[in-house]
Formats: sequence, structure tokens, C-alpha cells
Amino acid sequence: MFESNTGQIHDKNPYISALDLIKKLIYPAEKYCLFLDIDGTISEFHPDPSLSFISIETLEQLNHIQEHKIPIAAITGRSIQDAIRLFNPLELPIAGTHGLEIRFSDKHMLQSPMNCSNFQHIYQEIEAACALYPKLRIERKKYAVAIHFREYPELAPFARQVSDRVLSKYPELKLSTGKCVYELILAQADKGKAIEQIYIHNKLNQFTPIFMGDDRTDESGFQKINQMGGISIKVGEGETCAQYRFKNISTTCDFIDHFSQLIQKHAKRQSQVSKKMEKKHV
Repeated sequence: MFESNTGQIHDKNPYISALDLIKKLIYPAEKYCLFLDIDGTISEFHPDPSLSFISIETLEQLNHIQEHKIPIAAITGRSIQDAIRLFNPLELPIAGTHGLEIRFSDKHMLQSPMNCSNFQHIYQEIEAACALYPKLRIERKKYAVAIHFREYPELAPFARQVSDRVLSKYPELKLSTGKCVYELILAQADKGKAIEQIYIHNKLNQFTPIFMGDDRTDESGFQKINQMGGISIKVGEGETCAQYRFKNISTTCDFIDHFSQLIQKHAKRQSQVSKKMEKKHV
């Protein structure tokens, strides 16, 4: 079904249920760490990205997981501030804008050295080019500019034309194609490198990483996770080098729920064993 270290591409690897994947975990749950994409993975897409959210139930389960000292990090195309808003009140490391900015903690940030003012000019150029099509949503990020056409997919050819024209002027950029979005972003953006940086910086070598994502921009993350001997999970359809495939966001949330329950059950057993040992020594 998969080749863990080769980056082999799969188009039709079968969907696996959350519970079946839980049963495949070969280590105790507390030996894993979670890397999570947001949109299309644990949050439904919304025509207006500012209106997207992570369900209260999923946030509660992630909180339970954190309470048992299981590391969780967000690996997203959103800005760090946007991700902080979505995960509130949880605190966790965040790789934003596809890894171009990383928040290890409140006191430690890593950002691209490129001048942000360049992107203000790019934003204005794209905004002017799209003036005839106000239905397109132009999103300004710190190190990227995105053209969203989810509400009007018929405008995709025009959005691509604008993206290619602007891209030709800026060799330091690349075009990232996502679900109903074209994004002009610094060429060094790489979710795989971001995962590795967080893994090393936070000294997570005693944990086996699990990464869940849904889009082409997550493929570098899947490749890195495979190289690290972790578990890579693609959410939804499309070619991927991920080892496993969930059908939809609901399956991802089910996995997080089962994972949380597994940790709590193990913690309860450990507590019971400790109490028995204490009684023996009384």
C-alpha cells in the first residue's frame, strides 16, 4: 500500500477508517506527536477564509492530548496570527505560510529574511489586474498573495493568467496551486522543512511523527514524514505520496477523538498500576 521512504505516488490507495488506523499504531499513543494542516484537514473550507473554524469538539480533544504531554504542531498555509485565532485557546508551535514563518513559542519566532514590503507591491499589482472580476478574493499574507476562486470556479483560467503574468516578474517566487486557489509565494516555502525544523528545535526525537494534510502543498510534508519513519495521511482524493488516506475531515476528527481516548485509557491503566505498586510497598 505504501513505500515509506521513497516518495512513491499513489492515486488510488484505499480509504482507511480512523479506528482501523488507530489499530495499526505499533507504539503506545504517547510515543507519537501530531503535525496538523488546518483547511481541508481539521477545518471545512469556507468561501471567506476568515469565517473558517475548528470545531469545539476537536479543540477539546486536542487539548486532552496536550494535557498528556503529546506534542502537537500546526503546519499551515495560513498566517501564524490566523492559525493562533483558529486554535484558540490552545497554544502550540505553528509553521505559517507553508513554513516561511515558524512560531516555536511566544518568545521564539523564525521568519523569512525577505522584505515584506515587496508583497505589498505584488498584492497591489494583482488587485489591479483583478479589478474587472471583484468576485475573486485576493488575500494578502506576510510572505504570499493568494487568489481565491472557490465561489466562482469559472474564473480559474483568469486567476491563473494573472498569477503567471505576475510570477514572470519575480524569479524569487513560485506558484502554489491549491484547492480553488493560486498563491504566489517565496520559492523556499516547504512544509517538509518546517516539520523538520519544529521536530529538531523542540527535541521530539523520542516521538514518532504523524502528519495529516489534504492538498498539494502538503506533499513535501508527507515526503519528509516518510523519510523520518513517521505516518503520513492524505485527506481526500488526489495523487499523493502519503502512506494512508482518510475520506474526509470527519475521519480526521474521528482519528483525533480515538487517539485522545486511547491516551486517556492508557493513562488510567498506568495510574491503576501505580496505585497497586504503592499498596504493595505499604
